[in-house]
Amino acid sequence: MLYVNPLLSIQPTPRGESAFIGPSREKAALEELERFFLFTLLQEMRKTIPADGFFEGSAEREIFDEMMDDALSGVMAQSGQLGISKMIEEQLRIAEAQHTLKQDLVRETGAALK
Repeated sequence: MLYVNPLLSIQPTPRGESAFIGPSREKAALEELERFFLFTLLQEMRKTIPADGFFEGSAEREIFDEMMDDALSGVMAQSGQLGISKMIEEQLRIAEAQHTLKQDLVRETGAALK
């Protein structure tokens, strides 16, 4: 699985604040979140299949199944058809816009909103 370190997308600014770099890293992190969700979903679904008879539970079979789930979840996340990362991204944009509007209103009125 692809692992994205969220701390790598944060660069300190001269005033000590943190500034995020590039939407591409954010998009990669959201896609990885969707991939992990799908991987977990596939793993849990696979647990419902009986391990006797045709689907024997050998160590080799478990490794193959995990690799298959990883590959399948990656393809599913890249396709974007489920839309989890897109929905989270939209919610983040809405929250950022609300935060910006609140800060602008506080600056204009000179009073803190509660």
